[in-house]
This record gives sequence, structure tokens and C-alpha cells, in this order.
Amino acid sequence: MNFRRCARAIGFSVLAGLSGAAHADLKIAGSDTLEAFMQNALSQFKRSEGASIPVTTSFKGSSAGLRDLCEGRTAIVPASSRIDSENQRRCDTAKIGYMELPIAFDAIVVIANPARAALGELNLDELKAIFHPNSAGKVLRWRQVRASLADTPLSVVSLDTKSGTNAFFGGKVHGLAGFVRSDAKVSSQHADTLRMVAADPNAIGFVSMGALADSRAEVWKVPTNFGNGPVMPSREAVLNDSYAPLSRLMYLYVSKAALAEKDGHTLQFVAWLMERAGRLASYEGFVRLTEANYQDNLRKLPARNSTKP
Repeated sequence: MNFRRCARAIGFSVLAGLSGAAHADLKIAGSDTLEAFMQNALSQFKRSEGASIPVTTSFKGSSAGLRDLCEGRTAIVPASSRIDSENQRRCDTAKIGYMELPIAFDAIVVIANPARAALGELNLDELKAIFHPNSAGKVLRWRQVRASLADTPLSVVSLDTKSGTNAFFGGKVHGLAGFVRSDAKVSSQHADTLRMVAADPNAIGFVSMGALADSRAEVWKVPTNFGNGPVMPSREAVLNDSYAPLSRLMYLYVSKAALAEKDGHTLQFVAWLMERAGRLASYEGFVRLTEANYQDNLRKLPARNSTKP
């Protein structure tokens, strides 16, 4: 049996039974990029010290989760991008304080249908031509991206505007974070993006490196040329900065008020997670931080009343 799938199934079944709780002790909302990471963590937490703690989860995007945090509807937000200025203003206006805790590195992987392997590589100007919102209705064939490519249709697949991954990728590639070509095929989940690209011989899209860890979709990871030759997304390329334009830190945002609650459940879970985040990140296909980074996160948290079992 695939252990990863089994662990996730356990996590989903446990949480589904608790999601209707009127007053959950752990409220988590945020990035679908980090959904598998969080569900795996929660399933393990529930099997150990958190068995009696009710949980509600929603993974509809970083922006949606951060808005929930800044409007007082959730306590913990796994985010694939740093908090944006609009949500910062919401938190400031509502006087909601939060902690920002880095949890892992990720890379955005450009994926194409295997039929597009003749591309060889793509540079940033070519990616901009493909994904820029102003290319809608204009850049419609692969030959318009590069004259040497086949004169076949270009099918663009994108994550939706609620996605932190989309915002990050757009900001780096064409400068318009959070915008999508109006003629793109849009999905809200990385898994759907993978399936759509695998099913269309003319398709190209982008996903988190973590999304590829457990996917059976047959896609081609496109080498990206940032100016010094083609680079494949990998742990090594992320850590040596050769993939830097499309690599990023991911975060856990936690309400300070929730961390100070008397029941201590939010603090208990966040501390538990930081003690195991590196291992969980590697397991889910991300790049772990150093142990010193996770220890620094732990030092930022309020003191716990009880010690870890």
C-alpha cells in the first residue's frame, strides 16, 4: 500500500468527522499547495497528543486563508506566498496580530504535455509571452513563442487568482501577480492542473514542486533558462539559488490571540509541527529548512505550560 496515500486518507477521514464542529479548537485555512503537508501533519498529530482536539480545515488558497485570518475566522494559515499588502491592511485595521513562521522552500515547476518535449527549454521572455494576461487572444500558437517550434495550437493552463502560487509565478514571470489569461483553462487545484496538462498534447502550465511528489499524471518538467543555461527544478537548484527566480519560502501564519488562548491547543499544535516540519516538508516533496530555522520558530512562540510527551 502507498504509505503517503494511506496517511492522507486517515487525515481526511478524521477531519471530515470533525469539520461540522460549531466551535473548533484548531481552525486552519489556506494554501492548497500545502494541503497534503498539513493533512499529513494533522493525521499524525491526531494519532499522538492531539486526539481529543477538534479541527476544521479549508484549503482554498493562500489569499483566502489570509483574509480569514485578518477577519478573525481562522487561527492558522499555511501560505505558499508571503502575506500581501491588502491582507496586511485588513489585519492592521482589525488589530489582529500574527506570527510569520517559515516552514519550507518550494519551487514552481513549468510543466508541459510530453508531446512538447521538442521545446528543449524555455526562457523567461518565452514564459512571459505564454502566460502574460495581455497574450490572451494574441499568442495562440507555439510558433508565436519561438519561430522554430511547430505551428500547433497553444493551450495555457493556470491556477486561479486565489492561488498564492499563481500570484508568485505571475509576479516573477510577467509582473502581474494574481492575474490570469482570460483564455486560459483555469483550475483551483494543482492536481487538476496536472491532469489537464497531461490530457492535452498542446498544453503548458505550472505547479508547485510538492504537487509532483505523489502525482501519477504524465507531464514533462520544462527546464527553465534564467540567463545562465537551462535549470531543472530540484532540491539542489533551490538551495544553490540557480532556480532562484522561481523558488520561494512558504509560511505558517498564526494568530497571536489564538496562541494565547487558555486551552493552549493552537500553541500545542504549532509547536508540535515546528518540531517535525523539516521531515514532513521533505516527505511532501518540498525542501526543508535547517534545524536552526525551525528552532528559531520555536523560540518565537510563547512558552508552553506543559512539556511535550
